[in-house]
Amino acid sequence: MEFPKYYYQIEKIRLFDPLAEVLGSCNEGIIEFSFADAVSFAGHGCPTVGGAYLMTLTGLKILYKNPMPLIVTGK
Repeated sequence: MEFPKYYYQIEKIRLFDPLAEVLGSCNEGIIEFSFADAVSFAGHGCPTVGGAYLMTLTGLKILYKNPMPLIVTGK
């Protein structure tokens, strides 16, 4: 699927997953999730998908001001 160029100009959500780092499933355990990924998963781009993406990005910035958000597995 081909997306408009501006989809790739939107800031990516970046998370650190220690398990992914150990397993080598992504570079240095850093997972990047783009707006184009969100549209692909939803099957379409709409104000709800865009709003949810931006709210998640903003929420993570507020909760994790300096460090990258960490995915914690288990207890």
